[in-house]
Parts: sequence; structure tokens; C-alpha cells
Amino acid sequence: MSSAGDESMRQTVLVVDDNEINRLNLKLLLKDAYQVLEAGDLAAADQMLGKHRVDLVVLDLALPPEPDNPEMGLNYLARLREESPDTPVVVITGHDERAYALRARKLGALDFFGKPFDPDEVRETIDRAMKTRLEQLKEQELKRLLDAQLHHEILGTSKAMQDLRRMIEQVAPAPSTVLIRGETGTGKELVARRLHGASPRRDGPFIAINCAAISAEHLEAELFGYEKGAFAGATKRKLGWFELASGGTLFLDEVAGLPLPVQAKLLRAIESAEFSRLGGEATIQSDVRLICSTRENLEQKVSEGSFRDDLYYRIRVVEIVVPPLREHMEDLPEIAQALLARKALECGKAGLRLGQRALDAMMHYNWPGNVRELENVIERAVVLAQSEVIEELPSLSSPHMQQQEDLLQQWFDQLPDTGIRAEKAVAEFERRLVLTALQRNQNIKARAGRWLGFGDRAKDKMRYLCEKHAIDAGDPE
Repeated sequence: MSSAGDESMRQTVLVVDDNEINRLNLKLLLKDAYQVLEAGDLAAADQMLGKHRVDLVVLDLALPPEPDNPEMGLNYLARLREESPDTPVVVITGHDERAYALRARKLGALDFFGKPFDPDEVRETIDRAMKTRLEQLKEQELKRLLDAQLHHEILGTSKAMQDLRRMIEQVAPAPSTVLIRGETGTGKELVARRLHGASPRRDGPFIAINCAAISAEHLEAELFGYEKGAFAGATKRKLGWFELASGGTLFLDEVAGLPLPVQAKLLRAIESAEFSRLGGEATIQSDVRLICSTRENLEQKVSEGSFRDDLYYRIRVVEIVVPPLREHMEDLPEIAQALLARKALECGKAGLRLGQRALDAMMHYNWPGNVRELENVIERAVVLAQSEVIEELPSLSSPHMQQQEDLLQQWFDQLPDTGIRAEKAVAEFERRLVLTALQRNQNIKARAGRWLGFGDRAKDKMRYLCEKHAIDAGDPE
């Protein structure tokens, strides 16, 4: 005999049928495997659904007040699917109601079985529906966890990622404006969302805008809104992002793309916490935390006069730098596996995993497009996968790789017609590569080695090359 605790752990079936004998027979058939609830009419079914967690509804289509009209059951099924779409339904049909059963499937019923009951058919149908339901719940939970992990968490255990998370924790509670720097595809918006999610404004809106993707003539109107008649085509008032983000966070991605006139109005909105819509005279209070991002050199733009220095200092109250993937390659396996799990689930191929050859190829690639490029490569691999283990990856070529090939070709084209000493040329080319890598990476050997695509042994390989070419990097580590 099952205890109350055992009963609470069992899946629950609600049988909705006006025939008491039918309900009793179904209860006897199912009681060993499931907890069974009963309802003799639709009102009782609603009460049961309101009071209990129900894993599956078994619904007779012929119900009062019109027991001879299966439309009653179909209408209730449609309402149930609309009000409680996560509650699966199996319908009961008479021998002359198979057409209605097919209609029920189209309305969202998982399955059906007929009257008079065949015990084996009933048990198999219910077990199959429950198995399908459990798989759906597992997929939903996995997707929820993966979405939360990928869209709200900063993955990685490297020092760079730990430092980034600590910086976010420190900065998030403050109202200060933040400037996020980083290359394309590093996850600047992810950092902005994490700042919002860990801030006192977390329950307010988060609005992300790519300034580079909107034309200069529309950007001001979108940011601050406009009144009816403000310009040709303004047929009604439109609220801007500053108003829509009130009480929350406004994230301006690629802020370097703002035209100078818009920069002036943005500066005023930040400093005075108020603005006016285009074509309007009313002053509107602004309760927005501003987070900006850029992949460009803002200091250079300031010196060139294309970005206001006063706005630059105002948005750069706190600066957060998101490192490129090549600078924390030790995190790549974790990030890649998380992306794979999500993409496999989305493509209906759950259970895929990366083989060692695929991981090795990833670890020896420079990832100029960073995590975004990694995500695209994994998605292609998932789509093309023909087995559970992905060993071969689609081509990792990119515009960056093509640029390297073009530069090499230019070097070859400049070789003298009279011939060269290959050994000396190769050594000189290698030496110049090492010097360039060190220069581009602040003489830090590990970082320079990753820049050159050396993967896990980046530091040791760079030490060897520096000794080989008698290069003093000034970096003992």
C-alpha cells in the first residue's frame, strides 16, 4: 500500500467522464501506476484543475449537458489548450466518433482511445502520453537552464572571466553610467544584461539599441520620441526609448555611431535627467540608467572631432573591458559545450557532443569573431551532424583568415626573382611574427601565443620562440 508521501510523488491523471462506471474502470486500470482524480462534468473538471497539479487529462468528448454531441468535449479541449497549454490531453471516443478524435488531435490532444475500453490500449495510450509529456518537460527545463546560462551568466573559470564577474558585481548596484569595451562578438550586450539583472532596476525594462544599425536621421526620433506633426510622416505621438526604458536600463550598443547632433541631446539628457520629444515643448523627466558599448577607439574619434569629449567623459564613468576569446581560451570547452547543448536542442538533436578532434581544432583557431563566431560554427556543425559525436567542423575560414592569406601572398609577390635562401627567409618571417604578436599583446607571452593560435601551450611556445630568435620581451612570465 502506497503512503501519502508516495502518492504525492506519482504523476496525476484527471479523468473527465459523466459515466461513473467508465470512471471506475479507468481508475482501476490506472491506479497502480498513477494517482487518479475524477470529474463527472466540466465544472467539476475546472475545480480539480484549480486545486490539484494535473499531469494529464483524460477527456470524454461526449459530456453533459449534450452527451450525444462530441462538440461539447471539443470546445472544452480548445478552451483547455488555450488556458492551460502545458496540460496534455488524451480524449475518449465512441466507435462512431473517430472523426472527432482526429479533430481533437488537430486541436492539440496528444492521443485518443475508444469505448468500450481495451485495457491494454488504455494503459499503452496513457503511458505513451505520459512519456511524451515527461520528455517535453525535460526539454523545456533544459532549454530554460541553457537560456539562463547563456543569456544571463558569464561562462568561464579563467582569471579573465572571474575578474569580469567581480567587476559586474561591484558596478551593478550603482546608478553610474557604464562604458563596455570589446571586440565584435565578445558578449558586450550579455555584460549589459547582467549589469541590469544584478541592479536595483532588475524589475524594470531593459532596452537594447544598436546605434550603428539605425540611420542618423531616424536615431534622434527613436531615442527621444516625437509629437504628431513633428516631421513629414509623424501622424501620431511616439514614445522614444528614453521613455520606454524609464525605471530600467537603456543599452546603446556601438555608441560611436551616434551623429554629433544626437550626441549633444544625449549629453543633456544624461546630465539633466530630462529631455523633450521632437516637435514638443514639454520637458520629460528621465529615470534611466545608461549603459553604452563600443568596439571602436573612442579616444581617436574624440581627437578627430567625430565624438564629443564631454559626452565621452560622461559615459565613461565606469569602464568594463570584455576580453576577446583568444585571451581566455581555457574557457572555450565550457562555452562550446553549453552552446552545443542549446543548438542541439533547438535543432531536435539533443545528445550531441564534441569529439576531441573538434575541440583541438577549436583550440588552435584564433577566433577573430569571438564567441559569436564560435556559436555560428557550432550551429553549422549541429545542422550537418550525422552522428552523436561531432569530430569534423565546418571550415573555420573567415574574412580575417582571408586577410592573412592576402598578406602572405603580397609577401610572396615581393620575393626577388634572383632567388632566396629559404631557411633564412622562414626564420626572418617567424621572427617578425613573434615580434608583431608581442607588440600587439603588451609583451605578454601567453597572450601573444594565443594571438598566434598556439592554444594551451601558448606561453611555452612563445618562450621557445623568444629564445630561438634572441628576443627580449621583458616579460619573464
